Amino acid sequence: MTQPLPFPTPWSNEPVIRRLWFGERALWREHLLRLDPQARRDRFAGLVSDAFIRRYCDEADPFTQELFGAFVDGALRAVGEFALLNRDWPRRAELAFSVERPWQNQGLGSTLFRRLLVHARNLSVSRVFIISEPGNARMHRIARKYGMALTRDEHEIAGRLELVGPSYFSVMEEVMEEGVAFWRQTPDLHTITLGR
Repeated sequence: MTQPLPFPTPWSNEPVIRRLWFGERALWREHLLRLDPQARRDRFAGLVSDAFIRRYCDEADPFTQELFGAFVDGALRAVGEFALLNRDWPRRAELAFSVERPWQNQGLGSTLFRRLLVHARNLSVSRVFIISEPGNARMHRIARKYGMALTRDEHEIAGRLELVGPSYFSVMEEVMEEGVAFWRQTPDLHTITLGR
C-alpha cells in the first residue's frame, strides 16, 4: 500500500506566473476575447473587435513573440507579451500586458511587466518600448515603477527603457521562477509516494 506525503505549498493562494507553451496560444486568444472594452483599449491603445483579436493571435510570430501568463485557480487571467523587433544588434523589443477586469489592481500587471523586463535582459535586449493611450494610468504607473521614461504626443504615450545585459542573478531568477511555476502546476510533483 502506498501513501502520498504532501509537500507544503506556501504559494497555494497566489497566481502561477509562467511562460505559455506554443500549444497554449488558444488560451491567450480566449483571454483577450474575454477583455471588456476598457481593458481592450488599455491593451491595444484603441478599441478592437473580436475579429481583430482572432487575426492578431493567428498572425503572431512564435519566433519573435513570447507570452507569459498569470494563472488564477488554474485559469489564465493576465498575459504579458514580449515582441522582439529586430534580430540584429542592438536588440529592441516591445512589451505589453493585459489583465481581465476582475483581476485588476492585484499586482498581476506589475509582476508580468517585471518578468518581461528580466526576460528581455536575459536575451540581451538593450532597449524596450511600450505604446499606450494617454488615459491608461495603470500602465504608466507600472512603467514608471520600473524606471521607464514616458513621452506624450497628441494621441499616445510611448515608454522607453535602456537595459543592461544578462547577469548570473537575472538568468537564475528566470530559471527559478519557471521551475517553481512548473512544480506548482504539476500535481504529481507535490507528493512523494512511500511504498512498503
